[in-house]
Amino acid sequence: MAEEKKVEKEAKPAGGGSKLMLIAVVLLVLVLVAVAGVGYLFLHKPAAAGGAQAETTQTKKKDAPPAFEKLDTFVVNLTGASGSLLQVDMQAEVSDEEAKKKLTDYMPKIRSAVILLLSSKSADELATAEGKIKLKTQVKQIINQSMDAPDDNPPVVNVLFTSFIIQNQ
Repeated sequence: MAEEKKVEKEAKPAGGGSKLMLIAVVLLVLVLVAVAGVGYLFLHKPAAAGGAQAETTQTKKKDAPPAFEKLDTFVVNLTGASGSLLQVDMQAEVSDEEAKKKLTDYMPKIRSAVILLLSSKSADELATAEGKIKLKTQVKQIINQSMDAPDDNPPVVNVLFTSFIIQNQ
């Protein structure tokens, strides 16, 4: 019988110690990952808070419906020998209500600049879709410049043509 017990002891694998070691290593790795995650959150907290505020502001702007301001009708003579006239109605898409008020306050200066821009164009330039798109961009730029707006936060986001008539004489 004594010999049988010796055989049983030798037959048992010594895996109990290696399982314990594996569990300890896994726990150690999990603790290190948790400490690294907490450290990352504490070190980057001020930047994340500022980013969250900016993201919240942008979300509010995106969630709100766009604000538009109708501009008066423009009727100008176009350049060239044809004596063409341009009649255009536009609406400015503004970033917020404050920008809408600023647009109204600067309207005489804006109208003057837009009339100068429109009257410098020819009927041939404005006859194509590309010409109209280019004009929209230029009008938006002229309006923002007339309002002394910074380039990084323009009050006028877009200009939309609601009527565009070229009359040749």
